[in-house]
Amino acid sequence: MTIKSELYSLEAIVKERPDWHFNIPIYQRLYVWGEDQVLTLLNDLVNAYERGEEIFFLGGTLLVEQAGAHGPHFDLIDGQQRFTTLWMLCHAWREALTPFLATTTGDKRIKPRLRFAIRPEVNSFLETMVFGDQGRAVPDDEATKRMRIALDLMRSVFEKRPLPAGVTNLQAHLRGLTEFVFGRVKFVITTVPPETDLNKLFEVINNRGVQLQHHEILKARMLDALNEDERGSYAVLWDACADMENFVERNLSGNFKGFASEVADCYDSGQLTVASAVRAILAKRIQEQNHHHALTLAEILQAPDDAQAGGGETETEATEPTWVRGMFGFPLFLQHVLRIWLFEHGRPDLPRLLDRELLALFEEHFFKPAEDRRESVRSFIDLLWRLRVIFDEHLIKWVDQGEEEIHLISAVSLSPSSGKRYMSRSRESDSHQGFSLLQSMLYHSQEITTQYWVTPLLYFMHRNLESDAARYFAYLRHLDNHMLGSDASGSLVVRSRSFMEDPWRRSNAIHAVEIAKPSGVKFAHYWFYKLEFVLWFQKKRQTERWRKFRLTAKSSVEHISPQTPTKRDDNRVDEALDYFGNLALVSRSLNSEYGNLPFNEKRQRFLNNNKSRLDSLKMDLIYERDRWNDDMAFSHQQEMISCLSDYWENTLRLVP
Repeated sequence: MTIKSELYSLEAIVKERPDWHFNIPIYQRLYVWGEDQVLTLLNDLVNAYERGEEIFFLGGTLLVEQAGAHGPHFDLIDGQQRFTTLWMLCHAWREALTPFLATTTGDKRIKPRLRFAIRPEVNSFLETMVFGDQGRAVPDDEATKRMRIALDLMRSVFEKRPLPAGVTNLQAHLRGLTEFVFGRVKFVITTVPPETDLNKLFEVINNRGVQLQHHEILKARMLDALNEDERGSYAVLWDACADMENFVERNLSGNFKGFASEVADCYDSGQLTVASAVRAILAKRIQEQNHHHALTLAEILQAPDDAQAGGGETETEATEPTWVRGMFGFPLFLQHVLRIWLFEHGRPDLPRLLDRELLALFEEHFFKPAEDRRESVRSFIDLLWRLRVIFDEHLIKWVDQGEEEIHLISAVSLSPSSGKRYMSRSRESDSHQGFSLLQSMLYHSQEITTQYWVTPLLYFMHRNLESDAARYFAYLRHLDNHMLGSDASGSLVVRSRSFMEDPWRRSNAIHAVEIAKPSGVKFAHYWFYKLEFVLWFQKKRQTERWRKFRLTAKSSVEHISPQTPTKRDDNRVDEALDYFGNLALVSRSLNSEYGNLPFNEKRQRFLNNNKSRLDSLKMDLIYERDRWNDDMAFSHQQEMISCLSDYWENTLRLVP
């Protein structure tokens, strides 16, 4: 059996294998990538291009070669989500990527280079990307929903990230980016012949070893610098921090029988953030474990029932199923911690945050300077633990509430059981809704792979641990205004570092100028997200729906009065069309649903869809009206500017 593995770029396939086309077999899933996965790939690609990297390795793709009447075609059996995303990117960004979209068959017909087996609705959608709709209705169904969302994210990638310093021409920048993706993004294509036993192949794929992650390699390097007698407790701290899909105290409690109650006592005494105190009790437990007498089978059988059950201790919290996931992964958290560690040690900041460069960033900025590596590792892991405890207590996580997943700061309480106490977390009530809603606003409006605002916020809490959530909330309001909503100059990495140097530094507000521009769909999404938070904070309406408002991911700017109104629409606007007053931020699916419907029909749909909870406070204010025109749109816009101005002035009073 001949198996071939070769390194390809899109350009190489177009030039060397122009007749290749690819099929997603029926046993494969439809496109399932979510917004986080798509945005991570997009940001990785753009970052690599802007840094001038020679090659971007995308991973591997496994294909089964099939005989075909119209040229070689391959079934994609591994890596299809990445490959499908890359193909859609060729449509979204076009320019140099366009040649990869289609191929010419042996009978001279042009067809999409990618298709899904026995999925006519999906294939019809792919054809619209290659040939346009040609008067046909564009498929708008569940099968293509995630594809449509991904395309919208691809088209709006520069709405959340500024152009690099010195770049003023967005179109030229995009052209260069497409040339980079076309020629420099490479992946290994492994092909196997059609007679391959797919059952055995799938067994190999499903049981293959999981590649060692970068943070695991970093852990090994860190622990290698420590003495053998201290390595165990530091390793436990690291591992507890590394699992971002649970609360850190639960990760810690799972190490030893009955340890959850000791962790709770540590929290109650205010010592859980003190790494040395936690390491001390860990060292004791590790020593006990190492010297524990191993029971024989006869001794186990003769032991009393309560001894076999651990003396009746209850590990309530440590054994509950996970119902949270982190705002982001451990590699990014490590980089935020490293930035703070570097600042406290008087060293230069990281040039950027990037998961793919985790090892390189630590090598250059942590390991390379010649000083006591052992002490550096000790202080870093101690800081890592402290910041992770703070992170879990005061920053949002995704919380599964059954039918939905929301951002929440889960309140901590101590619960008694069998004469001992255990830490409990609430998955229903928010310990500070305003603080969590503001964090959610920043999470959704900022680049998902960096979240630069987290570093100065974590540092502020680390240095002011005696403060409460209300004080942290006040600081984050200030930080958001003056780092993101102002005329502050420099990249986000530079700006966020400046707030560690001077946490209450000020800049000038720019919302009035920015919102007054007729920017249309090019409006930065940040202003829409921020306004939603401000309206909630100012309690413009005293209703239950407003009180329970939550932010969700949105990626499409909607015109309240459509860009191409129908003749029957007598609520249209002309002058205000592309101004902020006539715009709202909605999900891609909602934008598609509203389309060019007249104002009164959009209004009725909004009222019908928002009876129990609100999707947008700005739209709720707009659709309180039963008519819409230029004067109303500009009036609404001025009212929103006034809300933001009042909020800005109110926040200025928070500075000590």
